[in-house]
Amino acid sequence: MNHLTNEQLENIIQGRDEDHTHLDQCQDCRERLAEKRAIAARLRSAFMSVKADEGLADRIRSQINRDSETTKNIASIRQIWAIRLHRKIWPALTAAAAILVVLLPLILYVTTPSTATAAQAELVMIHQQNLGSHREFYSDTDPEKLAEFFKDKLGFTPAFPCTGQGMEIRGCCVAHFKGQIVGSYVVDTPRGIISVIVVTETPKEMGMKHMPGKKGFEKSSYAQNNMVTVRLGDYSYCAIGKISEISHEYLRGLLNRLLPNTQQ
Repeated sequence: MNHLTNEQLENIIQGRDEDHTHLDQCQDCRERLAEKRAIAARLRSAFMSVKADEGLADRIRSQINRDSETTKNIASIRQIWAIRLHRKIWPALTAAAAILVVLLPLILYVTTPSTATAAQAELVMIHQQNLGSHREFYSDTDPEKLAEFFKDKLGFTPAFPCTGQGMEIRGCCVAHFKGQIVGSYVVDTPRGIISVIVVTETPKEMGMKHMPGKKGFEKSSYAQNNMVTVRLGDYSYCAIGKISEISHEYLRGLLNRLLPNTQQ
């Protein structure tokens, strides 16, 4: 299922013509639309609160009139007016600039989210789809059958972790990530469900940060989900789980089972 792009969601918010068929059927896109509308509402409220003091215009006019009565020099009048206006208006402009500095990152996220942020949003969306009903989900715990499924759908077989200690692979599926078809498999653990998504992008391209003391592992958090990534050959394996259930260290422990014994 191809989800609505940020541009399409923005068109809907602005009231421009868009086909709402997908939106009516997709809970994920409706939630993203609701989040963007809430952010837009907060932005409008913040800027509406920036107002000049009451009577500012009247005080400026009165001051100009008083200055006009004391001099006939037009140039002097203009200079006095400019100085007075600068002193009166500047505090309001400064307040508006301060709000822009604070809200600029939020504005950029609403209109043109960074590549890394967009990548993490897509990874979380795939994980959320894995938690619900999925038409293309292939349910099987046999690694050999899962490998055959991936080989048929993707043309390669990703690495699977050695399970045990309460961990078991539930099944796998294909999904879309940044316009490409990628593989994902789901692992049931004592702490919760983990999705492992296999992509070609590097951890850096997905905005991951190095885990201190854990060579080769990168981490991040997005939308109440933790994620840890490790690079194996030409692919990055990204493990994702809910923050309330799965820690970064637990995700790293699962991915560590993908590595050869010499690297663990």
